[in-house]
Amino acid sequence: MQTSRLLDIDKSTKGFEGYALVKNAWDATSSNGSPYFNITLTQKTKTMDCKLWENKFAGKSIEELKALFVPGKMVYVKGSVSEFRGNLQMAITNFRKAEETEVNIGEFIETAPESLEDLQNEYEAFLAEIHHPVIRTLCADLYEENKQRFLNFPAATSLHHSFVGGLLYHTVSMLRLGKSIASQYPQVDKDILYAGIALHDLGKVVELSDAVAPQYTLTGNFLGHITIVAILIDRKLQELKAQGEITKEDAQKVIELQHVVLAHHGKLEYGSPVLAHTLEAEIIHQIDMMDSRINMIIHGLHDKQEGEIHKIHPIGNYYKPFSS
Repeated sequence: MQTSRLLDIDKSTKGFEGYALVKNAWDATSSNGSPYFNITLTQKTKTMDCKLWENKFAGKSIEELKALFVPGKMVYVKGSVSEFRGNLQMAITNFRKAEETEVNIGEFIETAPESLEDLQNEYEAFLAEIHHPVIRTLCADLYEENKQRFLNFPAATSLHHSFVGGLLYHTVSMLRLGKSIASQYPQVDKDILYAGIALHDLGKVVELSDAVAPQYTLTGNFLGHITIVAILIDRKLQELKAQGEITKEDAQKVIELQHVVLAHHGKLEYGSPVLAHTLEAEIIHQIDMMDSRINMIIHGLHDKQEGEIHKIHPIGNYYKPFSS
């Protein structure tokens, strides 16, 4: 079986020839009316935006190209690499489908930097620390019903934690931060804090299509993951009410849980339907921002030149220090 590392650019020719995983692809039209394709290729932590211009379509139709450049599929490409607005970009000159016998797709898929089994055990241990019976049952039920997708899905299509297991890794990272904050401030309601973190992005298992090359689903585009989680929580509450008596205090606690989920993006313009009105909602928003931005910076600087400042979309310019 042949293997080739994506984005190992030949410095003498400024070209690339090898296998790549299609992360995203869509057709577009240039200013002169000519069709072309935008294609994002990836291999683990390396990603490159590519262009396939009409004069390199090799006689294939738009529909044939769409069938070849499918997110999550492997291709073999050749191309020339140049810099565009501070980032490398490839103009594809030749391409074909990569056969399954040619390459191991697992070598091209980025996964969480920690064992998914260990992360799963840690997540479940946090759920077990929730003392309120209704909140604990609600979280455990929603987790079990969405378990396989939750354990494998990324936290986003791009930007932060956009790799297999990224959703679980991001959630456990936030739970660790939340535990540290709660140990410093005894006023924090740990049940709501842990439950809110555990469920805050659960809606992404509905919002996104799959683990390897996720696209936004129709439901995801229409509702968004925040609304989806709020709906899932309410459905589970109604089920619990139907199964037995739920006190007024229990129902109020669930509303507090819904609130921290609905407020976790922090601002209305960032997609939160409400602003934070509880301490726990504010904490979850802050550690969500912290963990996501740290991941974006670490990931964005991964293959960049040391001793220089690099632009990381969309958050700004960051310096990569020299290795010690």
